[in-house]
Amino acid sequence: MEKKLLTTNEAAAYLGVSRSSLANWIRQGRISGGVTPGGHYRFTEAELDEFARSRGLEIRKNALSAASGPKKILVVDDDEAFCEYVRDALEAFRDYELREAHDGMEGAMTAGSWKPDLLILDIRMPSMNGAELLRLIRANPEMSGIRVLVASAHLSAERKAELEPLEPDLILDKPVHLAKLVASIQKLAELELA
Repeated sequence: MEKKLLTTNEAAAYLGVSRSSLANWIRQGRISGGVTPGGHYRFTEAELDEFARSRGLEIRKNALSAASGPKKILVVDDDEAFCEYVRDALEAFRDYELREAHDGMEGAMTAGSWKPDLLILDIRMPSMNGAELLRLIRANPEMSGIRVLVASAHLSAERKAELEPLEPDLILDKPVHLAKLVASIQKLAELELA
């Protein structure tokens, strides 16, 4: 019988830790797993069980079923044309759920209640800008596993420097070529092509 391989998001949920904690352990060589041709890590439950025992971590197998469902993607952008562009990009994939918010405050409420796997975030928006929203997300341990792709037409060197300490996973300048957006979404959300 073939062993099921878990993605980094699934492995983090299984161990009850944030994705960034798991990524740190991988970089430090404390945990290793297989690597796909695309450069994504995969883990067996046995590897994770052994690692958890050695570190005194509580295994959360029940969290795995929630983590292995459809990938949740939240787009927070006040530009309806860009939201439509993201919907077009997502047609390349299967097994995902998409929600949209058109200002920072709505985005914060949706991210807090829905806990997306990937947040695609604009910077200049009404009610709360993208940097403020990203700051809220990074300060909340319950949302530490959310990957963030910032896509904005307003990314000066100063703005990028302001975003850097908030650790977005990727920053793209708009306009974004469709192929680059598709590849970025696939990498960050670990989506499978349709």
